Amino acid sequence: MVRKRHWLQREEFARLFAACNLVPGPGSTQLALLLGLRRAGVAGMLLAALLFIGPAVLIMLGVAELYLHYGANHQVQLVLLGVDAAVVGIIARAAVDLSTLGRRGLVGVAIAGAALVAGILGVTPLAVLAGGGVAAYSVWLVRHVVSSEGNGTPHAGAVVPWLGAAHAPAIAVGLLPIGLTFLKIGALAFGSGYVLLPLLHADFVGGTFHLSDRQVADAFAVSQVTPGPVFAVVAFIGVQIAGIPGGIVAAIAIFAPSFAYAPLVSVVMRASEAQPGLRAALDGIVVAAVGLIASACVTIARIVFVGPIEVVVAVLVLAMLLRWPRAQPIGVLIGVLGGLVVIAAPP
Repeated sequence: MVRKRHWLQREEFARLFAACNLVPGPGSTQLALLLGLRRAGVAGMLLAALLFIGPAVLIMLGVAELYLHYGANHQVQLVLLGVDAAVVGIIARAAVDLSTLGRRGLVGVAIAGAALVAGILGVTPLAVLAGGGVAAYSVWLVRHVVSSEGNGTPHAGAVVPWLGAAHAPAIAVGLLPIGLTFLKIGALAFGSGYVLLPLLHADFVGGTFHLSDRQVADAFAVSQVTPGPVFAVVAFIGVQIAGIPGGIVAAIAIFAPSFAYAPLVSVVMRASEAQPGLRAALDGIVVAAVGLIASACVTIARIVFVGPIEVVVAVLVLAMLLRWPRAQPIGVLIGVLGGLVVIAAPP
């Protein structure tokens, strides 16, 4: 769009890309929607959504249906275990990459570390994200007061964003609870698509929806070998709960809030520039999300590290991605090979 079609300047694209990280929801999808909106209005946004999200969701629905029929096969499980181990390395690399965003320094490290511990202990992810925002804002407020030379009164427009963390009451599994749960996640998920992992774990493992840690890990493994936004993984999850209709409802619900957020990106960008306190809070949410991603990495590692081969696969993939960040497909292939080695190994 920048180099080939010249629809917008490089600097404008960079500003829009950065701004999409200031609102909840899938950043890549919201950038695509926003670019469609700017190019051809609402019709352009809808067309961008159809073509950017649609293929990934359709692929996920098909793969999820195959998983329902063949996922219990022992050899398939061993291959997926290898891929899951590769995903540990991929997510660890994502956490390293995202750690360059948000608040830097000791405050950022402290917030991310606290989020990591909270995630491992099972604290509700949305509460962790909210806590990161509040902590970062509080630090900014103290510094602002100190630097105001005794003025003592922060700007009246300072804002503390708060994310609701309440769980819906347990109800019978059906399309409505699936839709409402994914709608909540789509409205409140903040940061990379990998933040979905702890959110999905909190809402879908056990409890009403009866999914296992391994099913969620397998879903993310599949998302690494299919094109499209990571958020399309919810179609896979939905199919495991209620078949193809569940997958369709899950995909519609998770992406629906983005249609409201995309037009607001520019407004949020201007507000964050005008309100340093808001920007500090948003940065705190971002680094808390990094901590949650790291905790999700630990959770998956506990499940899939059943032998030395899985550990070796994860370490190899992480080392490779630290050197070649775009080599995720090769990392997945290493995971497949690791699973084949397990199959071939004598009992």
